[in-house]
Amino acid sequence: MDEYSRIIIEEYCMSHPKTKKADFLWELVHMSYDVACEPASWQLMQLSQLISREKNPELREALEDLDEFMNGY
Repeated sequence: MDEYSRIIIEEYCMSHPKTKKADFLWELVHMSYDVACEPASWQLMQLSQLISREKNPELREALEDLDEFMNGY
């Protein structure tokens, strides 16, 4: 996963600390640092839903990068 994408997602999480979206993304980003971690299918589905609803193009691109990484592409 591109480090720039992680930074964008982490910045979003730090600027929106009390949202469920930020909590979820923070968990996935931290999982992405551990190669042995595999997300649950519900996490991948929820990430896909977040991507489809995201209006910020920069954050959407970062989420797509995270999704590709988590799916092993």
